[in-house]
Amino acid sequence: MNTNSKMKLPIVLSILIGLSGCRTEPAINERPPVMGNLDLGKYAVGYKTVFAYDQTRNGVPYSDWDGNLTPNHQVELGRQFQINVWYPAKHGSGDRINYSHYVDLRGRQTNFGESEEQRAFAKKTMIDQTEGLGNVTVGVIGGTKEDFTSEHLDQLLELDVYGRLNATPINEKFPVVVYPNGGSPAFQSITCEYLASHGYVVVAFTPKGRFSSGMEISSIGLEVAVDDFEFVLGKMSEQLNVDMDKVAFLANAISSSVGAAAVSRNEKIKALISLEGGLPSAFEQGLLNESVFYLPENITVPILIIYSNHPSIDPEYTFQLKYADKYYARFSGMSEFAMLNYGMFDAFVQDILGKHKGNTQKGFEEAHQLVLRFLDQKVKGKTKELFDASFLNSRTEIDSTFVLEGLPTPPNIAVLKDLFMKDGFEEIERIYRELKENGNLQPYSMAFYKDYRSWLAWQKDEAYTYRQRLYALGCDSYPESARMNYYLAYYSMLTDQNELAIKHYNKALALADNDPDLSASERENMIRYSKSDLEELN
Repeated sequence: MNTNSKMKLPIVLSILIGLSGCRTEPAINERPPVMGNLDLGKYAVGYKTVFAYDQTRNGVPYSDWDGNLTPNHQVELGRQFQINVWYPAKHGSGDRINYSHYVDLRGRQTNFGESEEQRAFAKKTMIDQTEGLGNVTVGVIGGTKEDFTSEHLDQLLELDVYGRLNATPINEKFPVVVYPNGGSPAFQSITCEYLASHGYVVVAFTPKGRFSSGMEISSIGLEVAVDDFEFVLGKMSEQLNVDMDKVAFLANAISSSVGAAAVSRNEKIKALISLEGGLPSAFEQGLLNESVFYLPENITVPILIIYSNHPSIDPEYTFQLKYADKYYARFSGMSEFAMLNYGMFDAFVQDILGKHKGNTQKGFEEAHQLVLRFLDQKVKGKTKELFDASFLNSRTEIDSTFVLEGLPTPPNIAVLKDLFMKDGFEEIERIYRELKENGNLQPYSMAFYKDYRSWLAWQKDEAYTYRQRLYALGCDSYPESARMNYYLAYYSMLTDQNELAIKHYNKALALADNDPDLSASERENMIRYSKSDLEELN
């Protein structure tokens, strides 16, 4: 046995391994030591891997975190997806596996075949990436860490896991939780097994980039990852045991921003969980806002944001998601990647990511208990309060919590078009006033005015009166917007409301130079046209 001081092999695991190296079959539903004190549910857990190709896109080579490429041997078959699925299963069914099964799959992300070469590649990747994550973590929490070696990895590979390979599924439909991660399935398997035991089908995959397996850290990268998510969700819809009306997105690190981008596009998602993700950071909010597909006003589902102390993280960066009920919980003694399996691995390889201020196992357990409560409440419809005193008082690693309720949500643009056709523009104004009275001071988004104006322009507003009324609402919500003032002035001029036109042209000119929403060419044109129209009006 390795006697490195960093190793803490539990006695129970030594007994399971035995002197001969053979493991005895555990009793049905026995708790593996790696599950710690997690409150496992009533279901046994089955596990399977689905290898699939998206034939509408090209295959990609494997890329490590440094950008080194490993060729793909079957690129012509399409974009590769290794889809890892945990599900409620019948007790006693399926084959027993250990953690090495999940690690081996790390080597089969793009080249699906099994071989000793592939297993060696997977182990090296796991060692390199664990070491890399540890170096990032100690930079945040301070202190030092020992190297993560092949001997340390061997210690983890022998750990029993709760999932059983190809176990018989329960013949019911269960909510779906999608949990993408660049280290899937080895980084998040404990989370997936835990949630599956409580009646969820949990799906893990690795989002890829356009040209390699490495996800691109850019606005394009987020959108490509959303495309990957939707392919995976489509494959899951083919399964008999999933309830596609109850889908949640769970994510760590930058994948939480992939989740926000996905929610903005896909109404199938009913809840979003940022488990120590980068969503509450200026950098990732910047990436999201650069995407033409991402609209914060489209995010109306409840969001749980679990975070710890980090110089780049601040909950205020998510306050702009004003239509979502947002639940915040701070774990000050944890760090980003300790919310992955590493939080539990500390019990077997001490300080695997560096020394933390708090207890990583307890922090992991309490965060996941909170995740389960949130999913049960928001996806399954249970009514228990998320942050009730009885729950929080028994938790030691949750530093603080708070809730921001979402504002009343306007109908989507398709509904607002239909209402106009049936009831006229008065209904658009009535909804606006009602939302303002209920606390939403900007009921319609900036993007809405542009899209609705273009729609009205096609044979629905020949006298320009509806567009003039539209931009009166826009100026009421965004009085400091040069664009809103310009268009109110323009349509006021076209409807012979000259004094109003002069007033708002002058205001548009006063605001144009400092309006960050205008491009250089928009600003130049707006100033030129405003001055020209003012000369005519005067």
